[in-house]
Amino acid sequence: MIRYFKALTTALLFLFALQSCTFIDDDRSDCEISFSLNYQLRVVSNINLQLSEQLQVSTGSQTLATLNSYLNPILQPTASAVHLSFFPTDGSDPVHYDRETAGLRTAFSLAIPAANYRHIAIIGQEDPSIFIKDNTSAETTRLTQFLNDTVDSHNHAAFAGTLDMNVTNNTNQSWEINLYPADASVAVVMKKNPNVVRTRVFLADLATSFTPNDSTWHWEHNSLVRTDAVDVTGTDSVAYCGIAFPSRMETPGTIDPENPAAKGAIWRVIIQSDLPNGTTTRTVLYMQKALQAGDIRVIRIKVNDDGSVSTPDSNVGASVTLDWKKGGEYNPEI
Repeated sequence: MIRYFKALTTALLFLFALQSCTFIDDDRSDCEISFSLNYQLRVVSNINLQLSEQLQVSTGSQTLATLNSYLNPILQPTASAVHLSFFPTDGSDPVHYDRETAGLRTAFSLAIPAANYRHIAIIGQEDPSIFIKDNTSAETTRLTQFLNDTVDSHNHAAFAGTLDMNVTNNTNQSWEINLYPADASVAVVMKKNPNVVRTRVFLADLATSFTPNDSTWHWEHNSLVRTDAVDVTGTDSVAYCGIAFPSRMETPGTIDPENPAAKGAIWRVIIQSDLPNGTTTRTVLYMQKALQAGDIRVIRIKVNDDGSVSTPDSNVGASVTLDWKKGGEYNPEI
């Protein structure tokens, strides 16, 4: 899977015979036959190129520079915690390792006995809102976020990969595992309107968890993702940036079904504009193009004097509610 922003993480696993043990452990003093696992991490991505295409501007753009500065430390971290799970195919107890990577390439040794394994590697649990659950088997291991009505944008990129491993005795072996991005990025870019007191932007209808074993996404809760406001240096523009799990690939047919503007919608962008008279204008953008893992999506909008939002994209539906009152649909406040 090669994409402009695929943040492809390549981990090279080299296994070679040393001495053997009855279980995997950092202390190999009780081992009779064990194997040394050299885990090498390499991150390959080109955020700048994909942003340039999304913005259709040169690399000197101030918006490009601002978004790159915000996204780069998150999507291309120089240090990460990686969780390694080895699940024996015979149903015996799995073994888990937590290690730290430093820079784009990191190697460390583990001890592992000869067996057939389903291996799962995950990066991303450094984000306080993301965690690994149900990792007693490969089939149930899940990377998930808190199931709250509103969640923060991810502050650390998530990656996951799987590999079937037949580790044999007395044989030098070499393994390679690719870790692919498990989240996507959205930047809603607008010029500030002096008639609007405050603007808040949320992403809706995105996945809440991911099962790496079969690359399945799940929607357990209708959460909103709160974006971060980032001023575009040297301009009167602001970018609302959100990093989250991806959308469905096709419309579920259940997004505001009574609203004609929502026809074909796969996910939504919700903009709330607070006005000086104390009212709030709520605009819902209905996105018809799927947001896939690894994507960076830049959406340009205009904020009108009444707080409503318009976009030049003819493939995006819009619904505006003036003097909107917050109800039981969600609670966007911190």
